Amino acid sequence: MTETTAAERTIRRCIRQQGRITFAEFMQTALYHPVDGYYTSEKPFGAAGDYYTSPAVHPAFGALLAVQFYGMWRCMGKPSEFTVVEMGAGSGILADDILACAAQLPDGFADSTRYVAIDRYAPAQGNSALEWLRSTSLSLRDVVGCFISNELVDAFPVHRFRIVNGEAQEIYVALDDADEFVEIAGKPSTPLLAARIQELGFPLADGHCGEVNLHIEAWLNEVSRALVRGFVITIDYGYKAAELYSERRRFGTLQTYYRHTEGSSPYRRIGRQDMTAHVDFSLLQSAGQSVELNTLAYMTQAELLGALGIGDMAQRLRAAPLAHHERNANMMGLRELVKPDGLGGFKALIQEKGTGVVAYDELIADKSMLEGLRLPLLSDRHMPLMEGRYPHTSWEAPSLWGEWREFTRDSTPPG
Repeated sequence: MTETTAAERTIRRCIRQQGRITFAEFMQTALYHPVDGYYTSEKPFGAAGDYYTSPAVHPAFGALLAVQFYGMWRCMGKPSEFTVVEMGAGSGILADDILACAAQLPDGFADSTRYVAIDRYAPAQGNSALEWLRSTSLSLRDVVGCFISNELVDAFPVHRFRIVNGEAQEIYVALDDADEFVEIAGKPSTPLLAARIQELGFPLADGHCGEVNLHIEAWLNEVSRALVRGFVITIDYGYKAAELYSERRRFGTLQTYYRHTEGSSPYRRIGRQDMTAHVDFSLLQSAGQSVELNTLAYMTQAELLGALGIGDMAQRLRAAPLAHHERNANMMGLRELVKPDGLGGFKALIQEKGTGVVAYDELIADKSMLEGLRLPLLSDRHMPLMEGRYPHTSWEAPSLWGEWREFTRDSTPPG
């Protein structure tokens, strides 16, 4: 029998005191309980964890984002201090890969770059070029540069709802007579829940279930207050509202993960498994617009990396003097970053404030600069996908090169 965690005991105590709690309260405690919430007691990333992210798959992800930051810096007139703020920086692997590439970029870009990594559980030590802030809020002000997050918004606690007789009811978490967790529907805990569903502009059928992330607007407001001039990059999995709340997702998008395997119930392994919900990118755009963050581009991760030159990087890798296994391992990492049914299907939203930039194309630096950069290669900090530990990945060399030829044929993102 699995030992009850402090997170679960806290949740049970709150329910006994209140009768029921919102799912957002349940999720907040399960993920962020100070003693043994999922993100406080476990190491969820990597081989021993429950999932892996793009920075862990291959350093090309960070290198190409560095190229993106260079294009932004150049487009802004090369300010003497360009601050990159990574929100939810985790172990710092993305920051390390970005800074390694930034040091090679021209025009003194590295000397102008300040990198601030923010995480509620910042590591005790790491890259000396990083400024770590252990925080759950943004205490920065007057930032000129770019705020970036990768798979952060999907971990914000969500409220869940069900449509009953044409109206939204909130799904609460309670305990039954046998002391088991149960879900009950009732009047929404906040009018913001029904308001968001009303803002969709299309009706949802009776029985439709879903999630609403009520943290997005406050988060973007905080980002905008900190950013005086520059950009915001949000990379995550999700959809625009019409797709997110479509009939095909009438049971919602809440997912749990434990040891790289999708689970079936959020009420098991409380504090020991991940919980996420797909991101509403329509809300990110509209909420951003209301705080002066103007959308420049909304595209897939594959399209973003394609615009930044991952296809050219793959061709360089193919010709590099590497051992067969090393080349294949690196090629597999690049492929994972752009697979349409995987990380490549994640969405990337780029917003600007006060820069005067009106089109994403203005932010793309000349890809020829990649030729002068060291080819980023896997290190022992990155995921060993070639070792076959991950059944959802595979290596098929002939089809892979065909995919790259097709991918590099037209890698310009939509306008």
